[in-house]
Amino acid sequence: MNPEWFYSVGDTRQGPVSEAQLRELAADGTLKPADLVWKDGMPDWVDARTIPGLFPDRDTLRKSRPPVEEAGEVGDDRPRRQRRFDEDEDDDRRPSRRRRPADERDDYDEARRGPRRGGSAKPGQVQASAVMMLVGGILGLLTMLGVGASSIGFCCFWPGVYFEIVVCILMIVRASNMMNRDDYGPPSGLAVCQICFILNLDVVNMVLGIVTLVLLGSDEAKAYYRRRGF
Repeated sequence: MNPEWFYSVGDTRQGPVSEAQLRELAADGTLKPADLVWKDGMPDWVDARTIPGLFPDRDTLRKSRPPVEEAGEVGDDRPRRQRRFDEDEDDDRRPSRRRRPADERDDYDEARRGPRRGGSAKPGQVQASAVMMLVGGILGLLTMLGVGASSIGFCCFWPGVYFEIVVCILMIVRASNMMNRDDYGPPSGLAVCQICFILNLDVVNMVLGIVTLVLLGSDEAKAYYRRRGF
């Protein structure tokens, strides 16, 4: 085709170019719809958009594009809108897993989950207190029973013997509980009673009671019992 077209880019006139070249300029964006074009035989310069077939109209572009909404995924020939509707329906049918409040959980739930990390681990200070209380209770009970067997008259008139026997039994029970669930809080009262065994000249239990109070007063033991609600 003979070069017969002229076009303007801004204030600069370009050409001549052939009609095919003019279409290429329009396709790559060099020639805009508002730019002026002219060829021999035309009375005046006109907008490029007025040249038939130079710029494809919107209806042609829309028909040439693939139907995006109707395109499905690989292996799924359903339209996209239909797939979204089906997925929403599946979500509605799926039972919700609502987390129950803390006051609705039972002991079975806590046991099934197991001990919480860093929350229910029993510190060494609490375990050592349980051991000392168990040992002190057994020693004190054997000592007082031996004293009662050897001096029956002394036992009848000195209430400290009965006091230590009763407290030692409570210490053994309490220490056994501390080694298991430990649901009664820190045994500070029993440790004070253990120190009072000095009235019966029981120096070993007095020392064990003091050490027990020191261990129960540690930050680790306090934090442990605070987490358990005591």
